[in-house]
Amino acid sequence: MSRKRQNAGSKNNMAAKPEEIITEEEQLRIIQESGILKIATENQATISPIVGRKDEPSKATLIDELLDTVILLIPFSFLYVGMDIMVKQQYAQHPNFREELEQYLSAIPILALFIFYSNRYKPKLLLQIAMSLASVASGCRLVYIINKSPFGIVIQQAPPLGVIWVYTIVQLHLAYACLALAAVFVYVRAYGMKIVF
Repeated sequence: MSRKRQNAGSKNNMAAKPEEIITEEEQLRIIQESGILKIATENQATISPIVGRKDEPSKATLIDELLDTVILLIPFSFLYVGMDIMVKQQYAQHPNFREELEQYLSAIPILALFIFYSNRYKPKLLLQIAMSLASVASGCRLVYIINKSPFGIVIQQAPPLGVIWVYTIVQLHLAYACLALAAVFVYVRAYGMKIVF
């Protein structure tokens, strides 16, 4: 049975006609006569106002900006809660669920507004400079309060300062982020502070 199939397959291959080679000019003539290009350009013209053309830069809509805010808000809000719990645990305070939820709900609107507007104007040079300064200020202040302040101030200020510092470093362009981190490093070295205890 298998030999019959092999023989039939080889006969079909021998009987096949060699393919004809069509020149480019002939291919273009066939395409133009068929009208396929006209249909494709008409379809693109009707679709492009909705989807947007690839050669035109698309502007972010408000919905895109809100979704970007939510995408960034989720990890940074959990970073805030995690830092708050860790700082309180470090000083032998054990917060309950209700306290953490109240603090979380009070911090989320402020964090959401900060993320929304800083993400909207992220490419602007003025915002990059302002976020660099905020990064240096929050980083230096965080290191200072961890080294020199009493535990009450550390518990209140360390979580928001830590989130601001991490967020500004994440949102900065690489050169500005490196400069901001270098400035905090110089501050730590100049004043003999400790980062790791």
